[in-house]
Amino acid sequence: MTATNAGTWEEGLIVGSGRVGAVAYGPADAITISFAHENYFLPVNPRPDAPDLAPVRRRLRDALLSGDADTASAALSHGVRASGYGDDLIWTDPLGLCATLTIRTPGGVSESQRTIDPLLGEVAIEWTDLDLGRHALRLIAPYGSESVLLALEADCESTSILELGLGAGAPTSFDTGVPDASAVVNASFEGGARGLLFADAGDGPSAIRAAVTAVTETTWQADGGLAHSGVPTGPEVPRVIRVDITLASDDLSAEAAGDMPTSWDDVRNEQREALYPLTGASMLDLQSGSSETLTEELWATARAGDENARRRVVEAAYLSGRANIIASTGELPPTLQGVWQGTWRPAWSADYTLNGNVQNGAMAGMTTTGTPELALSLLNLVLPHLDDYRDNARLVFGAEGMLLPSRMSTHGRANHFAEQYPHMFWTGCGGWVLRIVADALATTGDRSIVDDRVWELAEGVLRFAETAFPKVGGVRRIVPSYSPENTPGKARVPLATDATIDVAILRDAARATKLLGRACDDDSLDARWSRVLRQLPAYRVAGDGTLAEWLDPQWNENIAHRHASQLYPLWYELDPAFDGDGEEAARLRAAASETVRNKIAWRAEAPTAPPGRMEMAFGLVQVGLAAAALGDAAAAETCVNWLAIDHWSPTLTTTHDAGRIFNLDASGGLPALVAAMLLGSTTESLSVLPAVPTAWPRGSVTGLRARGGLAVDHLSWDTQGASFTVRRLPGAEWLAPSAGTLVRLPRPASIRIDGKPVTGVRLEIGECPVHVELEWLSVQDAGL
Repeated sequence: MTATNAGTWEEGLIVGSGRVGAVAYGPADAITISFAHENYFLPVNPRPDAPDLAPVRRRLRDALLSGDADTASAALSHGVRASGYGDDLIWTDPLGLCATLTIRTPGGVSESQRTIDPLLGEVAIEWTDLDLGRHALRLIAPYGSESVLLALEADCESTSILELGLGAGAPTSFDTGVPDASAVVNASFEGGARGLLFADAGDGPSAIRAAVTAVTETTWQADGGLAHSGVPTGPEVPRVIRVDITLASDDLSAEAAGDMPTSWDDVRNEQREALYPLTGASMLDLQSGSSETLTEELWATARAGDENARRRVVEAAYLSGRANIIASTGELPPTLQGVWQGTWRPAWSADYTLNGNVQNGAMAGMTTTGTPELALSLLNLVLPHLDDYRDNARLVFGAEGMLLPSRMSTHGRANHFAEQYPHMFWTGCGGWVLRIVADALATTGDRSIVDDRVWELAEGVLRFAETAFPKVGGVRRIVPSYSPENTPGKARVPLATDATIDVAILRDAARATKLLGRACDDDSLDARWSRVLRQLPAYRVAGDGTLAEWLDPQWNENIAHRHASQLYPLWYELDPAFDGDGEEAARLRAAASETVRNKIAWRAEAPTAPPGRMEMAFGLVQVGLAAAALGDAAAAETCVNWLAIDHWSPTLTTTHDAGRIFNLDASGGLPALVAAMLLGSTTESLSVLPAVPTAWPRGSVTGLRARGGLAVDHLSWDTQGASFTVRRLPGAEWLAPSAGTLVRLPRPASIRIDGKPVTGVRLEIGECPVHVELEWLSVQDAGL
């Protein structure tokens, strides 16, 4: 519950069905609700092919291999201009605003409050007018539908006026230079028994139409492009309004689909049945004990350092973050703004930014926190554009196979370019997609995930790796290379060679592809991947002791940056180069730990929104995930607290920077980080409580998923020990390791399995739950 007013759409209450979203804001007696649809991307920007760099490719590569990034950048600019590009950055098509509904209620406002139920997906604005009459507006977007349901209530006779229109759009809290999309949208209106607004955008093949139908029990009248409806309410007359948001053809009937609900209780019951299996799939309890009822008071207490409040804030962030992601995942994954919109100039086009935002942000916790089926929405985004990826590979690198772009919405062309952001040279997207698909497979055991199109993508990513990168002295060099979105120290431009993340993703893509091949009984790509991997540059420790961000030593480190892309080897299954007891693995882990410490120290010097250093929430997720993999509980907790305390709003939405820019990166990233602190996994092992901080002395979590097709239904811990219940999902038996699942513990413990003492730490896990109890031992008790 919050008493803070929502002056802008970025501060509003949100509901989402996965397919459509609504955000309610403004004063209680004049509430504005803006609507969006997951597929309504406005065709406002050009869509050229990726630039053909064949005439400058050799000059570009030779300059970079000799360390001359300025000459390389000049060659690149020449090649891009020769392909018809100008000076303006080409943006992806933005997520559009379909319509707004304004609800005006006479009587003024003496006091108001807003409530949020993340589990049910219901929000409400309640207020008392100046004559002391109580009013309420409640919203639910039935999960999986294309509708938003609204209930108007009053304990006195009252009439609210509804106005349906396209909406003027509001400015964002941060202007990223995205063009104004309203110029391509035209509205038309049909009145009658239902208010029907058409929002038409663009011409020709890229044209798109949204139909927004508002249904009440009263008659709508057309007036100047707006629909006006007087909706009476009172003690005996609560009113339900249904708003349907669909992508439509020209011959759409004005008749809305479906019947009006008979009662709000029925709406809630149907929503509970549909949504609880997802929102309740994983719950976190840190036994916080904090008693504040208003979110702004709870967060203020947490900022003041109260440990109980901090734990409760993390609990609330885990719950609401997961709920936000579920509410904005439909056929497609969440955009940077999920499925919510209130502006014609959204920050970064509200697109899919695939150099970290999508993977470390919105999608980061889908698989591990009990909803791996949601992660498959990524395939609906990327698979329709395989031909674009082939063109990208050919035009940019002169290669075969597929090069996925770093930004997407309506196409897959690598055309988002500026001298300081040469995104077409970031090559990691394809391999990263394969990792996410492989993790969905590894946690569910569902072999049907790997269909012909997924396998075509896997082969395309491999073929690009085989043909895009020249061999120099027997080493396959990643050139040009771009570490998102950083520039080497003392350099003017970001062009470089051998970005660590590029190599790490290639190494990881080989493992991901091997698992995908097991699922479809096809190992034909394994030997080819092995040949590529043998020729890649090795990981490097930089002169400052950190894990090098560029493997070529001619590029200087630049630790003072919001991204931490060089830590990719620790985000999923630990890269084999970092695993084990060998000297080199220990050296790389130590370098990664130094990177984590330095990144946190850099942020801590100015932990506020820009010009401070608390920007880009998913950069904190990157650092935190690495810390969890390294067993650094204190560093992981620092990242969790910064995310929860500084990137959450009173309405339980999240922001890109501390306190500004509506964005879902923290909503998905924080649950992923908490899950990684409590459970790690490979297809052959479980790491139980790898990074639990001392500030969480006891707690529990339900519904975590692990590789190997494992469901950890319950995990709890305190200062004396821990217990967990684990089972293998039906159909995942093929993932079971022949030697049993290795259990890794953060400290020595005595172990009982189903009540019987054991000495080994390998579990035979079937579909029947296995209950494991751990009692921590002192160093002396363990004989160490």
